[in-house]
Amino acid sequence: MPDELTLPEPAKQGFFTQKAPPSADTSGMTEQVNLMAARMRVGEERYSELRKNSLVVEQNMLSNHKKAMNEVKSLQSEVNELRRSITAIEDKIITIIKELRLTARKEDIDVMKRYLDLWNPVKFITNDQVEKIVDEKLGKKESEKLPSYDSPT
Repeated sequence: MPDELTLPEPAKQGFFTQKAPPSADTSGMTEQVNLMAARMRVGEERYSELRKNSLVVEQNMLSNHKKAMNEVKSLQSEVNELRRSITAIEDKIITIIKELRLTARKEDIDVMKRYLDLWNPVKFITNDQVEKIVDEKLGKKESEKLPSYDSPT
């Protein structure tokens, strides 16, 4: 087997043997490792900034949600108050309509006016006035017919 290549046997290393100095290939690897570490740090910083930004956005969303909910509640209370006032106004309008139906119409008032013009109640007199007039008329006729004994005339 002369054609076979034989590999050198690895040297046995003990505890006190010196290590071989790093070869030229490892310096390129360290540069790559350092670049990867730098990229990783940049990525981590971006991630932490994104996380902070997302926390700020979440806090803003929560505060805006609370404000919106408070506004919705106040609007609901205002709407309920408006509904109550509209209901009260509707009730008053219905009452006014009922009362207006009980009032006299223009035709009724015109009929009453014609009757008043026909009767002319300004010329009406009271019972006392009638009795006084009757007594005066009767008294004058009696005094004319019969002499009065009360007076010496």
